[in-house]
Amino acid sequence: MTTLHKRNQERTHEGTIRIERSEKNQERAYIAASHRGDRSMEARIESARKASEIHKKRTGKALRITPEDVRNEEMYQEIDPEEEAKLEQLHQEVIGESQNQEK
Repeated sequence: MTTLHKRNQERTHEGTIRIERSEKNQERAYIAASHRGDRSMEARIESARKASEIHKKRTGKALRITPEDVRNEEMYQEIDPEEEAKLEQLHQEVIGESQNQEK
């Protein structure tokens, strides 16, 4: 392996580490924002959802976000992809039902 190729690999690795660290810090910041009592519940839930999106991108697993967990400043638990799919399907059904009731 040439020295130039080796240096390029090291730079790529360092860049990847920086991105991972940045994402981890961003996730922590969103979680902290979701626990701040001086913010509206809607803003806190949105911050928790953003933290979950970043966590899923980093780990492959989303975080379970419920209004109760946000309100009580609980730690958000990971959920496996199968459970996440079931929750998303349930969420879509609830949205569909509420839209039908409004008509």
